[in-house]
Amino acid sequence: MRRSGYGGSTEAISDGRCLIECTMSDKYRIVLAEEDFSPEECVFIRQLAGYDENCPSPGAELRRCLNDYLVFQNDYICAAKRIRTELEILELDYRIRYDHRIIRAIDGRTKSVKSICTKLQEKQKPLTLASASENLTDIAGIRVICPYISDIYEIENRLLAQDSISLIRRSDYICHPKPSGYRSLHLIVGTTLHSAGKTSRIPVEIQLRTVAMDSWAGLEHKLKYKNPLGVSDDVSTELSECAAVIAQTDERMQRIYNSLFGKEK
Repeated sequence: MRRSGYGGSTEAISDGRCLIECTMSDKYRIVLAEEDFSPEECVFIRQLAGYDENCPSPGAELRRCLNDYLVFQNDYICAAKRIRTELEILELDYRIRYDHRIIRAIDGRTKSVKSICTKLQEKQKPLTLASASENLTDIAGIRVICPYISDIYEIENRLLAQDSISLIRRSDYICHPKPSGYRSLHLIVGTTLHSAGKTSRIPVEIQLRTVAMDSWAGLEHKLKYKNPLGVSDDVSTELSECAAVIAQTDERMQRIYNSLFGKEK
């Protein structure tokens, strides 16, 4: 036993990979080489991994929860990396063949443990890792930014033509914008991972947007959802009208591109 920075007795466990500090007052931190989970995140990890309150060794049980969560999280990180790599290869091949940069930017993320728990609560689903795997398809997400609308559908066709990727769900908010004015093509795809003697099909959400669509979405999010007081109906209407103007600009830019360089290959 040793003294903790929080005060009170502490059980410390180190296996060369992580150091877990669990105080008797239940204030704890998990420190990893690449991760630093806050006390709040530790609470969510314990919930998802099914922490056993009756375990005689709280530190060992917390380490077990951490390991279970990291294995769970790693599957989604690897799946997102695989899809991102496929997109990068697709972009390079297209650029060499047709002298056109079909992708301007790729950004990726995995949901935080807090976001996973919040999403499960919204869906009224159990707070477990198995429930998260079964009920959530956007734990891993990738955003692809394209110059033109036609690029979005070209990427979709080429990506889904690959045997290693399967389509789970498709939502076309370009042809059918949301009431807010939001436009994007959403694809939930599955990719197969082989690890620890098992095969898993992991879903990844891909959002494909033009530069203009992404600009509107980023500004709208800051103006509307980051405002603690909310926005009026008039402001929401104006934001939707701005989205319509941007959509018209996207269409005009597409027509100009087609007139100069012909339709996409």
